[in-house]
Order: sequence, then structure tokens, then C-alpha cells
Amino acid sequence: MKDYFRLGLLGVITRLHHLDFKFYLPAVARFPLRLAYTLSNIRGLVNQWFCRDWRSVALKTRHIKRQTLAAYKLFPGVISSAEKAAWLGQRFATEAREEFEARLVVARRMSELNCSLHPKNALTAHGQSGGGLVLLTLHFDSFFLGAGFLARSGKPFNFMASAITQDPRVDIAVQNHFEAKYRGLEAYLNGGKKANMEGGMRPFYKMLAKHQTLIVVGDSPPLGADSSDTDIVVNFLGAKRRLAGGALRMAQSTDSDIGAYLCYYVDKGNYRVEICPPAPASDPQSVQNIYDFFSRAILSDPGLWWGADLLPSMPVVSEE
Repeated sequence: MKDYFRLGLLGVITRLHHLDFKFYLPAVARFPLRLAYTLSNIRGLVNQWFCRDWRSVALKTRHIKRQTLAAYKLFPGVISSAEKAAWLGQRFATEAREEFEARLVVARRMSELNCSLHPKNALTAHGQSGGGLVLLTLHFDSFFLGAGFLARSGKPFNFMASAITQDPRVDIAVQNHFEAKYRGLEAYLNGGKKANMEGGMRPFYKMLAKHQTLIVVGDSPPLGADSSDTDIVVNFLGAKRRLAGGALRMAQSTDSDIGAYLCYYVDKGNYRVEICPPAPASDPQSVQNIYDFFSRAILSDPGLWWGADLLPSMPVVSEE
């Protein structure tokens, strides 16, 4: 009887999940802005209560909740159960808001959003004598909108994404959401493009060779045993960790600079982008400066890092 009940409940959750992405999110994004954010916040409270996200629904297990709590155990310092519970709830609410923000982009409403950059001229000041610029970011707060805000400079920006969202286990409404999300963003990238890394690295090298900017998420674990030659080891969240290093290798081989940004939600329609100023990728300190920047931001507000579930997959490298 329990199995039948569980299967029935999963069926209901899956159906509601489909309707949410197919109808609710697109509809909410077309309401007047302040009301739209309010309705989005209600959706965030629901996701927070049920610890719901699209990956957990796709696999029919709450693995994101488990892995996120496991990540918090790896943070430096002593953390109370109450703190971890608060961070976990904020994590699901933050991802829900980011999904709503993506629908604002699809609805061509970015012009209604305001953003301040700090430092203001951090990107325009860097030199592009040999190549372009690689900007790392995290699955943190409003990172997706941040790409559109940075592109207001008028220069081409490109975005490296993944085809994982097209996995057949992912609900078709969620797959369509991601396709629309990136197509919508391209309208704001000044001719820049979104491309999936599974298609190979050649397009990204060409972007950098044209002195363009490439945005890459920097919280990706190593891709596998065969990736050790391209992995990087950095101090991140209190330990030396191994992460995927393809972005750094591309920057180095194209004589490009490397920097980072994080985009913060301030209040309804208002955002702030914090920038780690670009520096030559050939300097080993440049990438460490970026992960120091990331660590400070995460430890200041852990619940905003909705990619925290990835941390347990970043191996700690022992000091020898």
C-alpha cells in the first residue's frame, strides 16, 4: 500500500511540476513587475517547504537536499543545525527566483530591471592585447541575469552552458524552459552566443580569439578520471580542492584575461553585480584571487549558493 501511495504522490508532484514550468512561470513573468516578484516569492516558499528543484523531480529523489546538507558539513567552522536548515531553505527559494528571472528575460523585460556594477569600470579597464576575457561565476543568486547586465557595455558576451538540461528524464516543460531561457538571453548579448560544452571547445576558442568575453560557471567538479590534465587545484572554502579547469586552460592558451562576477538580488527589479577584476590568466595568482572572491561571498551568505550540492564532488587535495 505504501508503494502505491508513494507512486501516486510522485505522479501528482510530477504533474504539478510540469504545469508550474509550462504555465505558471511564463504567466507570472508577464504581470506588473512588483506583483510578478510577489507571486514568484510565493512559488519560492513552496519550493523551500518541499525542497523541490527540477533535478530532484527528474530523478524522483531528494538528492539535492542531501548533497547540499553534506556540503554544509564541509564548510570551515562549527555550524549549528538551525543555520544549516536556514541556508537550505534559502537555497531552494533562491533557485526558484532565478527561474522566474529567466522568464523575465524570455519575456524581453530586462530593460525594466536596474543594476549597479562594483567596481564600476572593472571590465573596461582590462587589457585585451592578445585574447579575450573569461569570466567565471557560480550557481549563485541571480547569476543568469548578471550576464545580461554585463552585456550592457555594448560588447559581445558569450555563455558556456551544458546539454544536461535536455536529459530525457527531465520534464519536457523544464527542457523547454531552459531552451527559451538561453534563446532569450542571446537577444541581450550583442551578437554573443550560448553554446553547450558537449559540442566541443573549438567555438569557445574562436570567441576568445575574436577578443570577446566568455562566461563560464566556475563551480564545476572535475569531469572524470581522464580530466586530470585540465583540472585546477585552488584554495576554496577552507581547503585545497580540485575543480574542472577547462576555462582557465582556454584563457591561458588564447592569452586572455580571467576574472569573475556575482550578481545579487537587492529588491524587486534591482540588482548589484560584484566583479573580481580581470587579470592575466598566465599568472597563477589570478585564478586563486577569483576563488578567494567566491569563498568570501559564499561564507557571507551561504544560502545564496544554490550550487552547493556540487561541493562534495570537488575532491580535497591533501597537503604534502
